[in-house]
Amino acid sequence: MLISRPLSAEGKYRIIRAVSKYSIDCCLRLAEARRSKGMTQSALAKAAGCKQSAVSMFEKGDPAKLADSTVEKIAGILGVKLEEGKPQPAAEEPTHVLVRGFCPNCSCPSNVPYAVDGRVIFRPVREIASPGCGPRCVECGEVLETCCPSCGAPLNDGACCAACGSPYVTAVVPDGADAESWARTRRAEIRDIRELTRG
Repeated sequence: MLISRPLSAEGKYRIIRAVSKYSIDCCLRLAEARRSKGMTQSALAKAAGCKQSAVSMFEKGDPAKLADSTVEKIAGILGVKLEEGKPQPAAEEPTHVLVRGFCPNCSCPSNVPYAVDGRVIFRPVREIASPGCGPRCVECGEVLETCCPSCGAPLNDGACCAACGSPYVTAVVPDGADAESWARTRRAEIRDIRELTRG
């Protein structure tokens, strides 16, 4: 008989470690290596043959979202050696350019969530990165996306691509969370952050 009940954080961690040989630290280090190269999640996903949303979840610390072979391919693309789950990225000077884009990080306060038909959609704020800062989000430092992560179409001013209909920012909402309540709580957090940072 199978008993279904929510897993504790420790239980989820044990399952993740059983599925993937890579640590959460490895996920975070590969994310930093990608950022240091000035590469977007969608560009890395395309080069590795996987989805941008899987790269996003992997970088948030969920190594089970990518097959070990895909992780190894990503490490090769980034020029990172994987040793005992801890990659050592090679230092490289990022290229700085003037660009209009959006932050793909759903946890970033530049992305405002709202609920539509029981799912969370993020309306990203368009940013212009200065040549001195590079194409990075001014709120969290993530590399800005300059086109649709799903199909590569030019950006519009909405939350979803006009060409393919995919949301620009992939929602990572806790399992079982009510979309409207979660979005409302996150908007309140964003308001608090903006209040704290007003000068």
